[in-house]
Amino acid sequence: MGYRLASRLSRAVHIDGDAIQRFVVAGAVTMNVPPPPGALEQLELRHTAALAVSTLYRRAGFDVVISDNIFEDHVITLLRAALADGRVYFVMLDPTIEAIERRYNARPGGGYDESLTPEVLKQAMARTRRIGLWLDSSDQSAEETVTEILHSLERAAVTDV
Repeated sequence: MGYRLASRLSRAVHIDGDAIQRFVVAGAVTMNVPPPPGALEQLELRHTAALAVSTLYRRAGFDVVISDNIFEDHVITLLRAALADGRVYFVMLDPTIEAIERRYNARPGGGYDESLTPEVLKQAMARTRRIGLWLDSSDQSAEETVTEILHSLERAAVTDV
């Protein structure tokens, strides 16, 4: 989704949180519920790395799209850091549990494990402050979602957290 969105802008980069997580080639800790030792630290590193790369490209005049699963207080921390460097838009995709299951089961490698389920993700979303644009993309194609985001950018604007 993030790549599609960035490709519709005139000068943009896409930073994928999953790609940053793959930087860890030994000692990676997979997020589960509850988080195993080291998981939250690696999540923090992942978000910090995304912001660092974002800052470099934004200062060079690029728009930056970061795509990642970011919930609860992590959203506030990330947005505060990003706002220090200028204009920020935040979009939370909020599909139904059924849509999440359908999409992830269609992915190569399958869906979720026993502890990190679509229900757990929806619970984390429910504990996340509603900042920016929250979009139910359940019945949309990826291209339709990107179009709606671009048409709703003003609602996605974040000026303070």
